[in-house]
Amino acid sequence: MPKILFNKYKKVESTIDPSRHLAKFKEIDEAKRHTESDIYDDEEEGYYEEEMGEYTEGDFSLSEGEPALNIGKIDLSFPETIEEFENSPQCYPPSYYTLSPKERLLLLYAENFRKQLVLSYPKKRAMVLALPNECRVQKFVCTTIRPTAFIYPELISSVEKIATFVADFIEYEPLEDQINLPTRLISPDTLLRRRKGNSYEMATLLVSMLIGAGHPAMVVSGVAREEVVINDQLAIPYPYPIVEVEAEEVSKPVEKPGQKYKLRGLPDLQSHLDEDIAEVHRVKEAEEKRIQDEIIRKKMEDLELLAVDRHHYRRSHAWVVIINNAPWSIKPKTTYVDVNGDVVEAPPSATFIEPSTGFICESGCKQYILIDSVWNQYNYYVNKQKYQRVGDLRWDLRETADWEHMLPGEPPEMRTYKMASDENIAEEDRDIGEEKHLDCICEWVERLHIGLSDFEQRFPKSEKKIQYKGAIEERFAPYSQRDGKVKQLTIYNNDECTDPKIRYEYYENRSDLMRHVKYTYAKDQFEEIFGKGRNDSLKSMEYFSDSSQQRKVYFYSGSRIDSLDLMVVETQSLVLHYKGRMDKCWYKEFHFTTGNKIKKVIEKFHKGNADDIGATDIATRTFLFQQNKIILKFHYTFGALTATTVEFTKPPRPDYGQELVYDEKLTKIYKANPLDPTRSNLELYRLLRDQLSYEDQLRKNFEKIVDDINNIFDVRRSEKSEPKLKFTIFDPLRNGAARAIRMKQFEEEEELKKEIASKPADFLAPYLVPYQDELTPEQSLYAYNACLNDLKSRFVSLLNNLQRHYEDLTSESKSLNRFLNKFENQFNNYDYKRLVQQSKDLELNKRMVQQRLTLTHEESQKKYELVKSSLLKDTRLNLKKEDMIKQTTEG
Repeated sequence: MPKILFNKYKKVESTIDPSRHLAKFKEIDEAKRHTESDIYDDEEEGYYEEEMGEYTEGDFSLSEGEPALNIGKIDLSFPETIEEFENSPQCYPPSYYTLSPKERLLLLYAENFRKQLVLSYPKKRAMVLALPNECRVQKFVCTTIRPTAFIYPELISSVEKIATFVADFIEYEPLEDQINLPTRLISPDTLLRRRKGNSYEMATLLVSMLIGAGHPAMVVSGVAREEVVINDQLAIPYPYPIVEVEAEEVSKPVEKPGQKYKLRGLPDLQSHLDEDIAEVHRVKEAEEKRIQDEIIRKKMEDLELLAVDRHHYRRSHAWVVIINNAPWSIKPKTTYVDVNGDVVEAPPSATFIEPSTGFICESGCKQYILIDSVWNQYNYYVNKQKYQRVGDLRWDLRETADWEHMLPGEPPEMRTYKMASDENIAEEDRDIGEEKHLDCICEWVERLHIGLSDFEQRFPKSEKKIQYKGAIEERFAPYSQRDGKVKQLTIYNNDECTDPKIRYEYYENRSDLMRHVKYTYAKDQFEEIFGKGRNDSLKSMEYFSDSSQQRKVYFYSGSRIDSLDLMVVETQSLVLHYKGRMDKCWYKEFHFTTGNKIKKVIEKFHKGNADDIGATDIATRTFLFQQNKIILKFHYTFGALTATTVEFTKPPRPDYGQELVYDEKLTKIYKANPLDPTRSNLELYRLLRDQLSYEDQLRKNFEKIVDDINNIFDVRRSEKSEPKLKFTIFDPLRNGAARAIRMKQFEEEEELKKEIASKPADFLAPYLVPYQDELTPEQSLYAYNACLNDLKSRFVSLLNNLQRHYEDLTSESKSLNRFLNKFENQFNNYDYKRLVQQSKDLELNKRMVQQRLTLTHEESQKKYELVKSSLLKDTRLNLKKEDMIKQTTEG
């Protein structure tokens, strides 16, 4: 059989004659004009009059004065630009500036399809079938789609993230002529490098990425509103949820009453007739208002169908549609239960994606006016439905009454067969001859690729600014800003964005783990929030530009030793809130002078459980340093309406070496319940002594707290003035130095391994470690004997293990054979064969062990003699001649 050779980039010589079917085309055109023109003229005229109001026929055509038959015409001479782009600096592949035979056949089909549609629907808008690419070669639009799955999780995870990425990565360019068809459609591969494109090019790229991620997406060509075509978002409120900077507020514990029962409330004896009548009137007014709002809504919907200007129904635009529940989709199908109780697959529905903004909306959104055609990588579909709004369309592409197919071939999931009632043939059993048709699987576009640096850069200029209604959003690429800012959102009081209200800032990759900042212009207040992992366990901060005003500092209490949760700092006071402390303390309040001299301290405690060891029933403890008093307030006891209090007036400090003298006159006690046991003077003395000891400790703790507060604020000032960014060791873009060091270490380790493998084994090295200098004859003899004895011990141990294993196998084999001989007639065939096979396996293992034992014995002798001779020749050993002769004779 002769060998066939294919030249990959050889130009294909086509024998297609463009004027071959010209006479047949004219004949078909004449027949169409006479037979179908009258019918479709009436239908289309009524359809467009209903949608477009009072516009004349001349206002609807794409090009003024140009015949409809020439709009979107495909050049059947198939021009190519080989001479211009074959050796161009862009290095385009040959598929970009040439046409394969199948592509030419597709263009012939497309031109024929366009002419038939123009003759059948003279009033219909022109179709986008084949547009020049970046090499000025007409390519069928379906073949421009290049489904690709990227390695980045963000580009295969969800539709929202993919659409947002395309809107950020590509800079939108409105069509120069919004009325006529686009003049180009560059490939998605070139668009990723160029980073600028119109709506048709961005929609093609987005569809390629969505299909690669497994979503049933298609390109839509139609008419959109002016603000959508020019990408004007000034009338749109900020569409995304705002991530507020939230700090957890500490709520005071609510003490539950100890009473189990309570009195029933008094009956309501007041008449509510006036309130009931007012409620009836209110419901009636609400219903009337709802009816009026519904009437106004319907009027507004009718007004929306009227054209805003003379170009309202003529601005060409492309977007993306995802057909939910599509037959060819790999996603799970949506089902519902019909009236008969059967589970039925829901009809296909549409979800629109605007490629210039990344917004996702339902099919009933008002920004799109008309849909002319849709296409994917398999086929091209023209919309034939009559509708007033895009939301009224039916999206079952298999229905030929609603959608006109250009190519008869469909994916296998979309093919439907009509068969007679007595015919029962499975789809897989059909003759392949029935599937003879032209398909569209011929992609000329190179595989899409986005580099890591481009993916991280995200925006064409590393930043993007969008102005919405009453808000301005600025987004930055990671590491492009010195302070690590990735997003800034400013909310304004007016729609013109001149009076700022709140500014939100979002950060990433900061060493201080700051995540968000919220600034309120009216209050001049800042709110900062941090991630977990800081040394000071800082969670968030609230402060003003004026440092003399109140500042709140929140902490992650679970990662702090003192369980501090909130700190409120003022000029002459400090409030601390705790969570989960062992001593049940949850609140501390310090009052001090300008020189940090304590005036008053208040502490509050939770009520302890009965099982807590060493728990006290103190609820509030107050230290009055200037009055020399300590006030203790205890928790409410059962049945008490007030709390028991003890007030100590501090006695004078005793001299060194003397005990504290307790004076009961300096103590005031209030018992809330007379039945409670009375504390003795000894108990009060011990209680006072504990409080005085704690008071001294409290002074030292206050000084430490003040130092910690000043340290936190100093660190924050330095972090804000000189922000530092961090990156992981696995970052290939910023860790080149560390990677070079690691690769150098790896190469050195590999060279060391090769060097060790090339050298013979040094048996004497471990025995020379204890000796620093040159060995004496006695030391040399000792090292020589130790090395040989260890080698001999190792071989003996190995031979003993093999001998023991051999004996065990022999014993087991004999035991099994005796068992088989004794009970041979008592087994069935299966068990007997299994035991016989087990006996054979034992014999095989025994022979293997015996052979290994013999080989090991022989090799050990050879190895021993080899090591012995090498040691005698080793220059590091200082052996005497008589010792060497003696060792040789003994060997």
